Amino acid sequence: MVSPVSETTERCGSCGNDLRAKARFCDVCGTPVSARHSVGEHKQVTVLFADVVGSMKLAAALDDERLQELMNELFNRAASVVQRYQGTVDKFTGDGLMALFGAPVALEDHALRACISALEIQTVAGELAADVHRRDGIELHVRVGLNSGAVIAGEIGSGPGRYTVVGHAVGMAQRMEAAAPAGGVLCSLSTARLVEDSVLLDSVEDVRIKGAEAPVPARRLLAVESQRMVLGRNEGLMLGRDIELGRLRAAIDTPVTGIVGIVGAPGLGKSRLIAEFTTIASGQDADIVVARCEAHTSMLAFGVLSRFLRAMFAAAGLSGAEARRHTSAQLAGFVAPRSADEQILFEAMGIADADAPQLMVSVDGRRRRLAQIMTRVARARPGKTVFILEDAHWIDEPSDDVLADFAAGLRGTASTFLTTYRPDFHGALQQDLDETIRLSPLADTTAVSVVNQLLGDDLSVTGLAEKITTAAAGNPFFIEEIIRDLVGRDELSGSRGNYCLIGDVDTIAVPATVQAVLSARIDRLPGAAKSTLNAAAVIGAHFDIDTLHALVPGSHAVELTQLVAAELVDQTEFRPQQRYYFRHPLVRTVAYESQLTATRAQAHRRLAAAMQAHDPSGADENAALIAAHLAAAGELAPAYTWHMRAAEYLRSRDLSAARAQWESAQRIADRLPEDHDGVIAARIAPRTMLVSTTFFTGDVVDTEESYRQFRDLTLNSGDLTSFAVGTAGRIWSLSVNDNRLPEAVALALEMEGIVTEIDCDAATMRIILISLAYSRFASCDFAGALRIIGSVVALPQTEPAVELSVAATLRGVMELSTGENEQGHQHLHVGIDLARVLTPVSYAASLAYWVTMLAAIGMYRADDLVGEMRTALRRAESFGDMFGIVAAQWAYGSALLRASGESHDEAVAVLEHARASILKHRVWRLALTTIGPDLAMELARKGHPDQAISELRDLVEVQVRGGSRVFEGCASEALSELLIARGTSDDFAEAHAVVDRWQARRPGIPALDLWWLKSRAMLARAEGDASGYAELANQYLAACEKLAAHGRIAEARKMVESSRGQPR
Repeated sequence: MVSPVSETTERCGSCGNDLRAKARFCDVCGTPVSARHSVGEHKQVTVLFADVVGSMKLAAALDDERLQELMNELFNRAASVVQRYQGTVDKFTGDGLMALFGAPVALEDHALRACISALEIQTVAGELAADVHRRDGIELHVRVGLNSGAVIAGEIGSGPGRYTVVGHAVGMAQRMEAAAPAGGVLCSLSTARLVEDSVLLDSVEDVRIKGAEAPVPARRLLAVESQRMVLGRNEGLMLGRDIELGRLRAAIDTPVTGIVGIVGAPGLGKSRLIAEFTTIASGQDADIVVARCEAHTSMLAFGVLSRFLRAMFAAAGLSGAEARRHTSAQLAGFVAPRSADEQILFEAMGIADADAPQLMVSVDGRRRRLAQIMTRVARARPGKTVFILEDAHWIDEPSDDVLADFAAGLRGTASTFLTTYRPDFHGALQQDLDETIRLSPLADTTAVSVVNQLLGDDLSVTGLAEKITTAAAGNPFFIEEIIRDLVGRDELSGSRGNYCLIGDVDTIAVPATVQAVLSARIDRLPGAAKSTLNAAAVIGAHFDIDTLHALVPGSHAVELTQLVAAELVDQTEFRPQQRYYFRHPLVRTVAYESQLTATRAQAHRRLAAAMQAHDPSGADENAALIAAHLAAAGELAPAYTWHMRAAEYLRSRDLSAARAQWESAQRIADRLPEDHDGVIAARIAPRTMLVSTTFFTGDVVDTEESYRQFRDLTLNSGDLTSFAVGTAGRIWSLSVNDNRLPEAVALALEMEGIVTEIDCDAATMRIILISLAYSRFASCDFAGALRIIGSVVALPQTEPAVELSVAATLRGVMELSTGENEQGHQHLHVGIDLARVLTPVSYAASLAYWVTMLAAIGMYRADDLVGEMRTALRRAESFGDMFGIVAAQWAYGSALLRASGESHDEAVAVLEHARASILKHRVWRLALTTIGPDLAMELARKGHPDQAISELRDLVEVQVRGGSRVFEGCASEALSELLIARGTSDDFAEAHAVVDRWQARRPGIPALDLWWLKSRAMLARAEGDASGYAELANQYLAACEKLAAHGRIAEARKMVESSRGQPR
């Protein structure tokens, strides 16, 4: 009887043969045996169960010796079949056997091999049954069940030779066998799907199995087409893309075509097409700049951009100082030496001088300036340059934004930006393509040509190309893998393009999945090389020798050489640091996911510890990566701490990235057990920061649900401080971003009811109180707002705070609006002076309150404000935060539009940019209360009054329904003016409705009535009421003079003068 695998130590990694204990060489292929530790791992396998039907009746009909002889013969024949197709007999069950296909050595076509074996087992059983019937006069039947799926494979027990697999897939295969008909083979649907293109299956039938309440679907295996039988793995060279290559060459020869995308599923030849094209382009004197994205750095901001810039300036492999000198020489004439732009570029490249002063420029600011620098340099290149970014589906978002802007700037030049990506990529680069080249599987004739170029023209390989082409089904990657497998099994010898056939390759079929293909190649490696590959997979798609040593101490020179030779990894850098990358991303995925969760966790844990120990001073900068490794290791509590640490580090640098860390911390906290010490506080902390900072980033899809969860969690736990901080941000969002003031006021009133119960420091209390003051200001409760601002100012102060600037600014606005001019001017200037020493975002926001309230309503001369606003915009753009930029654009554009001089068109352009950013980023919708009317009046000036009136009606409706009452008059004034100018009776009626509505809602604040007085006067004049016009014009002038509304006084005086000349 053939010995099962449990009686051997392991199997040959080259041919799969059972190895004798202590064997130094395989008895079949002669391959040296590498010492391996039996480590559990995930495998994709097909499990086969075969069983004798009616074995009890058979035992009753035969004596014991004859029964033993019969069973030995049957299972020797069955086991021979299994091993012929490189399966493994896992165990004998007395009247049956269990066999594995895909373990311990992975097989890319495990399901098909199992099907072939099952049918041949029935054949040999049938032959034996005929002999038994003639000799013993009894019937012998066997039934077989198959199921494919994931298992954990490894040794069970303390002694050697106990290799087996466990998992649901095993039990289901046994159930399939129990449900199979006598003499038949029953496949689960998981197996049937893998082989349906290669075998003949009966229709789906529902079968009842033990342990399942409902029937499960299955299919009977009827036959295997011999020409589709798979015995190998795949290899393939990426050629045969002449049509796509022609389109690519045509696209880059067109100056208008600035951005070209190549899209295709994994394995279809995107990288090979790029390689072929660069060879051609280089021969035509084009400069080639190539960078690749990496899966493991997709969450690290500017990681891809750093590699791209190093390639662009040919600085890869240079030391920091050398790279700076080399790059500076290329920047001459574009970027001043030792300037902020140069430092921004060097920091993005990762070559900045460690002693250089820190720049106060946000991530958004860096993005814009980097794109501008890169574009200037690229456009100045004397010849054609092709910039190539491969695998954009793994790009980080900041790099995506910068490179998209950079690529757009190449339009109209001799240069081209070329990128490859998978179909599921929808980033900024993919959104702005000029040309898209989509890759499909190769046509059969093209695929044959590819195979022939790989195999060569030796007579022995004649006919093999067609078999490989059929098996690969047009996927160039599969072609490459098949040929590499044939070489690995010593059926092909020689070198690429010069192979000769040694063994017999009767049939080849495409592996069921790429995972199976790569698992098979990985399992062929010597044990130490496979361990090295698995360790590298935990590190990421790219890895260096130092990190590998930190994870697995010792020299890996031999193993890395083997991995490079096997074309599983490539070396990208040799000196001063040795760096490698996985040749195919799916190689890394397969190697990573094959390891047990516990094994991966241990490796991630070691990596996190090594990163902390290697560079303690850079712990904050590496906090996000450390947290990711700890999370992958299942170390939830430490991972939470590091995510929160990373968020704090990123908060002032890139708020979006900080929010991503808080979101990760929140997910981890939600996974902590209920009895974990401090779990409620851990769940509240990241939610507090996410809710409170939504004001600065705009609403996300689940904002409402997130706030509800946060509210319930904080109130139920009695954490009033966190509730108040988060709700303060919610009040700002509802008021400023969403035009939902009634909801904001309701929250503020609730907060006022509990504020005396909150025990927190002065800085936190200022955050809470200033939101309450703003809600009262926006609803025109100036007395209530001033009362709360008094409480803010009375709190202990240790350093400048944005809340103090906002408090002073709002106080000044309210005082000026009610005629307290001296105090109002004083507090406004205090607020601005405080803002100047804060971040550009706070500075711009403070000016926005000032200029839009006072310049738009007419309380200041715009000429007096333009200089300050221009400075604010420059600071905000330099820092780069979108929230601050929009605020500064709002302030500057509003002031510039009302200023004297020839800046009208610039002002309109600034306001249009602001409106576009507001709508895109969902921040500062409050600004539309003045931007909208300003742009509507511009639209009317250009001859489109009807469209302007329509837009203004919408704005007024939004304001009345939920917007700030302080700004309600802006749209109402513009709408009344255009309705009166159009002059139909319906227009007059509508204008009356507008002013009458305000009369019913007047809050008794003089400044907010100015537009109302003016509009009533203009309406009286249009309707011929001269005395009414004169009376209202005089009231308007008197109010303007009393409030010192310098922006309106001249207009009011003209109205009074014109009223004196009208007949009464």
